[in-house]
Amino acid sequence: MEDEEHRLALEWAQALLKRSDWVILDTETTGLGPKDEIIQIAIIDPQGRVLLDTLIRPSQPISPAASAIHGIMDSDVLSAPTYKEIRSQIEECLMGKTLVIYNADYDVRLLMQTHARYNLGPILIKPRQIECAMLKYSAWRGELWPDGSYKWQKLPGGDHTALGDCRATLKLIKTMAGESI
Repeated sequence: MEDEEHRLALEWAQALLKRSDWVILDTETTGLGPKDEIIQIAIIDPQGRVLLDTLIRPSQPISPAASAIHGIMDSDVLSAPTYKEIRSQIEECLMGKTLVIYNADYDVRLLMQTHARYNLGPILIKPRQIECAMLKYSAWRGELWPDGSYKWQKLPGGDHTALGDCRATLKLIKTMAGESI
């Protein structure tokens, strides 16, 4: 079963790299909780071109624990645009694309939370498909917990900036596909 899951993850990465209808997204946030919001977002295309890379001014302070991880302080976002101000840019980058995210459940949750926080009505971010690169990578690595599920893996080369983690995710996909970097 492990070999089969590895092969499927490899094939996923190879098939993805043959397409151009996808983007990679990453965020940094005020914290991990149900009321936290995005303070940095980056989106790149399959060639690594930056489609969006910006800080976002939140409506609440950044938690010290979050700042300790990503290094973004409240003073860094004082003059940044709000989520409401860049919402349309995000939607334009994502519309009709397959969205690849390392730990997709987390980033999608934070996108939804941030959108809801500003009472913007129904979210218009409707990518055709959302792919979790972390789950694919975990299967590709094949390390199992005692219960037989795959161990989640840290993002190799990630630097806890939205753009840096997007680039690390693209490099990881290429590695999984067997491409020389």
